[in-house]
Amino acid sequence: MNQPLKLALKQFQHLWKHDSFPPKTLLLKEGDICRKMYHIKKGCIRTWFNHDGKDISFQFFFEGDAVASVESFNKQVPSPYAIETIEQTDVHWLLAEDLQQMRQHPLVNTFLMDRAIDRQAAFIRHFFSFLKDTPKQRYENLLANRPQVIQRVPLQYIASHLGITQVSLSRIRAQIK
Repeated sequence: MNQPLKLALKQFQHLWKHDSFPPKTLLLKEGDICRKMYHIKKGCIRTWFNHDGKDISFQFFFEGDAVASVESFNKQVPSPYAIETIEQTDVHWLLAEDLQQMRQHPLVNTFLMDRAIDRQAAFIRHFFSFLKDTPKQRYENLLANRPQVIQRVPLQYIASHLGITQVSLSRIRAQIK
């Protein structure tokens, strides 16, 4: 991060609040309106939705990541997914109106847009992997590109993220070892 951006972000540090949450804390329920954006200082968070009685994990966030139900946060509409801690998690959080204030600064706005584009690109890569890759290839890609997921996220969440059962995930892991 360059010095001008650091100085610009420092102007807004008073807007951020701090909280700490134990594992399995629901920060946002599916269907509720997202009023906070979280920046993870320490810990791990997942986003998930319920499909036919099963929790489907689709994104994982770690230190340095920002998390919100973006459309819900920006448009104040119900969130299509939940946000939940996986580990003990320390966050800084910000209200929507405070983020609007930050967006007025050109350097901060560019930084936020770049982060949003990076997150969208990661989500698109994950989506395309469901169209073109086998479950084994999806696991290998996760292992190669996001090893912290394999190291820190429970297997049932990883399996749902990959679109497979825990039994299938165990078989794939056994083949790779």
